[in-house]
Amino acid sequence: MALLFVYPNPNQWQQVPAQPAAQPGQVTVTWLGTATLLISDGKTHLLTDGYFTRSSLDQILLSDLSSDPQRIQQGLKQAHIDNLDAVMVLHSHFDHAMDSARVAELTGARLLGSHSTAMTAKGAHLDDHRVTTVDVHKPYHFGDFTVTFVPARHVPLPAPVEALTGKGQIHQPLEQPAPVGAWQEGHCYALVIQHPNGSLLIQGSAGDVAGALDYYRADYAFVASASLGKQSEHYQKTFMDNTVNAVHARTVIPIHWDNFFAPLSANVKPLPLLLDNMDKSFRAITSHFQGDFQVLPPTHTMTLTPPAGPAPAPPGSAPAR
Repeated sequence: MALLFVYPNPNQWQQVPAQPAAQPGQVTVTWLGTATLLISDGKTHLLTDGYFTRSSLDQILLSDLSSDPQRIQQGLKQAHIDNLDAVMVLHSHFDHAMDSARVAELTGARLLGSHSTAMTAKGAHLDDHRVTTVDVHKPYHFGDFTVTFVPARHVPLPAPVEALTGKGQIHQPLEQPAPVGAWQEGHCYALVIQHPNGSLLIQGSAGDVAGALDYYRADYAFVASASLGKQSEHYQKTFMDNTVNAVHARTVIPIHWDNFFAPLSANVKPLPLLLDNMDKSFRAITSHFQGDFQVLPPTHTMTLTPPAGPAPAPPGSAPAR
């Protein structure tokens, strides 16, 4: 149990370098813990997941869960979020979807995700016209952004954890409070977001679908690293080849390594070693990737820099989407 209080040090890894303030039209990305990312070009504002409640481990194990309005308001204020064009949910586990409908309601956003995510929104009484059950490989347009949901999988979890958190679909409106397992995984997605001033892949969990990303391109990849270090070397290589390397990303930023059982702050620790080994998961990425690997601390913002030219397509491949 001592390992529950031992934490790796993310500062030992290369950090995203300091950058000047973004110019109008440049794309910025702010990491807000777990797989919550704010993507903006100054005019259009997109958010993945929007999980701010960050229930404690005791709450998850011993009680039913519900969104914390105060923490949601604090998270939005901390990120200077007044309005959003879209909240895009990567899958429907509690640490992705529990707050999404509430965030969409507060910010005027459209909520996009799976049928399971739509059931969480219906349980939260978000107006149906604000909710879109997505089609994979279909582009959705928000200002100068094009967003595409691509099939993905969840990283394998130990059987007891999977039983606790839920592997199936949500078929009925999910009203809060509810046990953690009520937020069933549903369909799992990666996101490809394209903009004239930068493109990115977002992997909300370290699982892949072979071939799903083959004809997409992204300059940056924001990759959930949690539990990747627990998988076999073959799994790690296959995952990287089917995601980061498939889109020819130049830079990887790890996400979902923070201790999401603690409130969000710039100094939030990684998951304790008893639950995950951040360093091992980071090495699983860097050992199968030739580009830059940089750590973006929670609540920090980076500006995307478009490449000088397009990444070369693999021989014999179809044109990139």
